[in-house]
Amino acid sequence: MRIIGSSRPAKATMPLGAAVVLASALAGLTGCTRAKAKPELACTVLELRGDPASRYYDAVVRVDRVTLPDAAKIGLRVLTPTSSFELSTLRFTAEGRDPSRLEPGETFVVPLVRPDWKLSIVGAEAALWTDNFWDLLPPNDRWHPTKTEAMAVASSAPVVNVRGVLKPVPTSLPAEWRRAEETEPTADTALGSSVYRKVRGGRVVEQVEFQYVRLTEEQKSLLASGLTTDFLGDWSDCAKNGGAAATVAGHQAIVCDLEGTGDFGWTYRFFYIDSNVLVGADVQSDPQELGKTDAQKDLERRTDQVFLRYGYGPVGAEEWQVMIELRMNRTGGFHKRSRAGEVVDKDFRVGDDEFAAVEKALADNGFWTLESRSGIGSGFESFLAVQTDVQVRTVAMKNVRDAGFESIASMVRRIVLPKVEENGMQPKVR
Repeated sequence: MRIIGSSRPAKATMPLGAAVVLASALAGLTGCTRAKAKPELACTVLELRGDPASRYYDAVVRVDRVTLPDAAKIGLRVLTPTSSFELSTLRFTAEGRDPSRLEPGETFVVPLVRPDWKLSIVGAEAALWTDNFWDLLPPNDRWHPTKTEAMAVASSAPVVNVRGVLKPVPTSLPAEWRRAEETEPTADTALGSSVYRKVRGGRVVEQVEFQYVRLTEEQKSLLASGLTTDFLGDWSDCAKNGGAAATVAGHQAIVCDLEGTGDFGWTYRFFYIDSNVLVGADVQSDPQELGKTDAQKDLERRTDQVFLRYGYGPVGAEEWQVMIELRMNRTGGFHKRSRAGEVVDKDFRVGDDEFAAVEKALADNGFWTLESRSGIGSGFESFLAVQTDVQVRTVAMKNVRDAGFESIASMVRRIVLPKVEENGMQPKVR
């Protein structure tokens, strides 16, 4: 298998749970293999031409062999890690006798988007031909999982003691990252695991999975008598199937470069030992994260997911209960219901500056550290619920005034109520 610096990515292998075979500690998982190109179609990527418009490349592809029962171009698609095209819509620079059918000797051009490194031609049911042109790209244009935030997270996770459990924990998580799953070792199962994810707009865009297990006394003795990489090579399927020795974050490690596996088409896996704990890590990232601007990331966050709910009441002689919802896409809804059952619903939209003002109010008033409070007796009640890709929190106030909470609530009212012509819904907060 290829490690960083060699010419071609390696083929797929099994997932992390099956790769660590540490003496009855890890359970094997189903293997994963990469689909092989079928013999009915063979092509060659002749060259990558620079494209000033995309600031990347166009792939020039020659058809070498076609034995398909039905080679109609309109029934075939060309796929890259970022794009999909119907073959018939691509520009052909050389065509055969029948332009509607794919024939040997034809050449066509595939517009690539950074960081595309492979392409396939697929029929109705399966891939007919696949080629990886990673080695044709200049080194600076070669995408790799090690060039991602996920790798930074995975390589900055020393083994620490957390409430008596030795496990890898990232020293700090970048924005948008959170710990999504955690399974600690038990008396029956020595294996522990944790998953950290970068989520945007409700979609996972990067992920790191750790699995870890403490070495037995016998294994410690075995490790002390030889090289760490030899020990890892003996105990991991990854090493047996082509892993290589490397240094990762100061640790002697075995690494496996698994192009063709995982949700994003490429997994970087490594194993190391820290504080007598064997750690395995799978690093995965959406290739399109590379070079993505802050504006593009912000646009992805603008889903119809509700960002903030602010409820309060009763208000006025009719004792209205009011609910304001603000979504990530800057739309929202104003809802009120009177004690007699009358209902009013109105929609609104806020500008980017107004949305930013709400976010600033939350930050400036320490919303994520506010605690719910309740006064004596009945009276005015309100709550704020905020959901981001990273966390969810609800704070409620009952017949009591908190300056930080009221500052946020007041900002929401000042922005929203004039838009829905409901200035009469300003509460009298004591």
